[in-house]
Amino acid sequence: MKLLCVTDLHGDLRSLRRILEHAGSVEVVLLGGDLTNFGTPNQAEGLIRLARQHCPAVMAVAGNCDSPFIDERLSELGVSLFGRGVIHDGVGFHGVSAMPPWLGSMYELTEPQIQSALEHGAAQVEQATQQVVVSHVPPRQCSLDRTRKGVHVGSSALRAFIVRRKPTLVVCGHIHEARGVQTLGDTLVVNCGTAYEGCYATATLGDKTTVELCDVPT
Repeated sequence: MKLLCVTDLHGDLRSLRRILEHAGSVEVVLLGGDLTNFGTPNQAEGLIRLARQHCPAVMAVAGNCDSPFIDERLSELGVSLFGRGVIHDGVGFHGVSAMPPWLGSMYELTEPQIQSALEHGAAQVEQATQQVVVSHVPPRQCSLDRTRKGVHVGSSALRAFIVRRKPTLVVCGHIHEARGVQTLGDTLVVNCGTAYEGCYATATLGDKTTVELCDVPT
């Protein structure tokens, strides 16, 4: 199964269109938050509708630059993975929106809330052969959550979940400068980078899971 993994669009419809065209045929599109730049549910819906034109199977979470209202719209559209599990062709997908507390002025969740969402979604896909987690924020204390100032700002609840549950793949973003791929135990984690700049990733699930970081030519 080939997945298209996109995070941090920040409302850039043109960049999403270019990524979809560049990526070609995929079986699932995963949108990992910051769909908008403090935008509206209607703006988020426009991105979802564009992604669905390319691939019917679209799944998404919201980011810190989105809002609970956008999460509600994602749920209404049937694409939300926030605290929800979906099994697609034997693979279980679930996720969590927002980010851990920081400024108090963005879309934020406490670590217990993040843990609860992850556990609730995982419980719905326990029968899946593989599990994929979509989280806007990376796990804490890894190369993918380190800011330019050297501060680790990921989720400790997500890291603990990875250690305990060992999902096949975690798709995240949030820290623009920390794009990359890292293995945590048995789990492959990818920070997809800034989609508004043409960055994205693809993942192929099979006997061996592989991830490729991709860039749309300028």
